[in-house]
Amino acid sequence: MSQDISYAVQTLLEARRSGRQMAPPFALQDRDAVYAVQDGVARATGPVAGWKVGARTPIADPNPAPLLAGALVPSPARFDGKAMHMIGVEVEISFHIVRDIPARASVVEREEALAAVGDAFVGMEIVDTRLADFKNADPDWLLADNQMNHALVMGDRVRDWKALDWPTLQVRLVIDGQTVVDQQGGLGAVDPVRPLIWMIDHAVRRRGGIRAGQAITTGSWTGLLYFPAGSHARGEFLGLGAVEASF
Repeated sequence: MSQDISYAVQTLLEARRSGRQMAPPFALQDRDAVYAVQDGVARATGPVAGWKVGARTPIADPNPAPLLAGALVPSPARFDGKAMHMIGVEVEISFHIVRDIPARASVVEREEALAAVGDAFVGMEIVDTRLADFKNADPDWLLADNQMNHALVMGDRVRDWKALDWPTLQVRLVIDGQTVVDQQGGLGAVDPVRPLIWMIDHAVRRRGGIRAGQAITTGSWTGLLYFPAGSHARGEFLGLGAVEASF
């Protein structure tokens, strides 16, 4: 199994280096194998910049993935859309980590987890994939490929986030001046704090800890939408702030 993990890591790294997509070479055995592939890629690319985590419902098990070194980009961001296999955009609520919690075996309870969190911010996850035929790919391989993360754009800070009524937030996604999403709520987990706390505990007990300077983003409020090269995207939570990226 260790040889399979090593081969999967090297194949994903080559896809990142070359820009050529790969076909998953075999089935991943279980979630531990997925995490081992993620960790192998992260070790080869530099210190983890943070984590992405999402849950389809308020009670579903979250799915975690590292944000690799260099993945955090300030708004307004600019990407080479022509060099990407696809341009996926998601508007999210993300969080800055301001206190280290080293790796350990014991559970990180809610109070300790939240004490490590500073400001929230309006985030925009940029999605691309190293996998060929990604729409038909095994979900475990999509997760092994860091759930298709390309970057996380860091927009306006949200300082009083603990007082927010999450389900009532109004979110918009505007592409080239045209509003394509304008809705109240939309996050599968409903409350982003639940996956945030889960991610901190998971990182500490299974992924080497968390450290100040990292970011955690907690899932899409707008769904994953795709746009062509040359597009300009603006995401905003009304009254809280915005984030922008051009391709």
